[in-house]
Amino acid sequence: MRQDTKTDLFKLIDTLDSIDDLDLVREMVKTRSKKLARDTKSGLIIGDKVIISGSAKIESGKVIKINRTRAVVDCYDKTIDGMVAYNVPFSMIRKAISW
Repeated sequence: MRQDTKTDLFKLIDTLDSIDDLDLVREMVKTRSKKLARDTKSGLIIGDKVIISGSAKIESGKVIKINRTRAVVDCYDKTIDGMVAYNVPFSMIRKAISW
């Protein structure tokens, strides 16, 4: 999305003056987020390298299983010096770009 489009969108949301309008925007965002997660799921295969965007850190790993709403991703954990499997929602997964 272009930066000027984002700015326009933020300005328009800021002009909303009713809770009903804001609830409609919230539902639209939630619906779009679910669609993007479905698209991510359909583009994943076991063995894909992915990036997980979490709350405070970004992890990289490899998909080892694809479930209905989440993928199991194997990530390296330096605190135990080994691999850990995380159950990650598709909305938090991005395919890693291979060069």
